[in-house]
Amino acid sequence: MPARFKERLEKLDIDSIKDRMTIPVLWELLKFPGTPKKSCKSPFREEKTPSFSIYDHDRRWKDFATGEGGDAIDFVAKAYGFTPKEAFKTFLNIAKEHGYVCH
Repeated sequence: MPARFKERLEKLDIDSIKDRMTIPVLWELLKFPGTPKKSCKSPFREEKTPSFSIYDHDRRWKDFATGEGGDAIDFVAKAYGFTPKEAFKTFLNIAKEHGYVCH
């Protein structure tokens, strides 16, 4: 990774952005139906019984039906079918667009 790019990422403080742009915030921004909470229905597929969970102060998600889970960037990757790199870029773009990154 080029040093200039790495310095820019460090300045952004990704963890700080994740603290503010939580899974429920992303859920709303991506216009998923339902209410994200400790036990809810998956925003990624139809289901009759809730098998999805938001936890760790709204910073992590887990789909118990599929075994998938992760942080906000993983949530973006799953929502769009992106690679981790594409999801990271999209996460930053969403954060900038909605005022979670100032510069």
